[in-house]
Amino acid sequence: MNRLSTIALSAALILAISGCERSKAAGMKKPSEGPIPVTATEVKTGNFPAVLEATGKTQAYNTVQIFARVNGYLAKRHYTEGSFVTKGTPLFTIDPSDLKNSLATAQAAYDLASANYTNAKATLNRIKPLAQANAASQQELDSATAAERNGAAALEGAKATLDQAKLNLSYTTIKAPMSGYVDQSKVDVGTYVVGGANGLLTTMYQNDPIYVNFTFSENERIARQNAITSGKLVVPKDGKYDIELILADGSTLSRKGSIDFIAPFIDSTTGTITYRAILENSDHKLLPGQFVKVRVTGMEWKNTQYLPQKTVLSGEKGKFVYVIEANNTVSTRPVTVGAWVGENIVIERGLTGDEKIAADALPKLKPGAPVIVNGQ
Repeated sequence: MNRLSTIALSAALILAISGCERSKAAGMKKPSEGPIPVTATEVKTGNFPAVLEATGKTQAYNTVQIFARVNGYLAKRHYTEGSFVTKGTPLFTIDPSDLKNSLATAQAAYDLASANYTNAKATLNRIKPLAQANAASQQELDSATAAERNGAAALEGAKATLDQAKLNLSYTTIKAPMSGYVDQSKVDVGTYVVGGANGLLTTMYQNDPIYVNFTFSENERIARQNAITSGKLVVPKDGKYDIELILADGSTLSRKGSIDFIAPFIDSTTGTITYRAILENSDHKLLPGQFVKVRVTGMEWKNTQYLPQKTVLSGEKGKFVYVIEANNTVSTRPVTVGAWVGENIVIERGLTGDEKIAADALPKLKPGAPVIVNGQ
């Protein structure tokens, strides 16, 4: 067989095979996608505890800056930096040498003034009867009276100076004004410190009890007020809400707190209102500056809608559910949700209550997908 005949035969075989494949493909039918089986659930109504959540930050109950009140060289630091101390514990000592000398000088001046006053008073007591008997002149009486008064004033001035000298000497021992944790020292031992606003030595923090600051937006506040006005949300009659804290590791603090302050204005830069809670903290488990999740409880949703948690999905635009339409297709419906209660979740807005909601096969669904409800 020559080369030309071989090429012609090969081409014929290729055409024959291609024709067979097209014939088989033409005879095959693409399987049709039928309705997706789903289970339907209905929106239910009931009463549920209402829980508000926010991010909070702890704050010391008291923050006190410790200043030197007199001048002098810092002689000693008595506490361990970062430790807990009780009220009255010595923190620092300023070298008292100069103030001891000042006290001695003030004491001497007081003693002299006291002696002068005693002498002036005795002189006046002698002159008075003599003047009454015309044995002493009026001028002598006036002079004795003036000397006694001057002596009394000088004694008062000397006493004030002495008291101040004693007080200044007591200021050389700086004690904790409260029980709490003490920060690092701002001044090294041996440094000359100046009393007053420039004499900051350290800072103390009282952490028991402890504050927690958190915020809610203006929109949240308005929605809550509307729910209260409509009777849908019931708040405690005494206005006392319970505060629960969720720590960074996900654990819930065993003790609860209460709100003790609500800002009387809206922060114009953030559009939020600041709230403050107070909690007992005797075990010092909470430290200032700690971020926590705050749950505000004590309220109740009345006659509110709820669905199984699994029916509510998250999308780019927020939470939504798949609603089964009358033509057995599904559509998405945006919803606003509230607290999780067991296996259910509160639906605050978005549903009328008459809808049928897809409860399973959710990953397979998309808007417009045909479905068949199990049991129909």
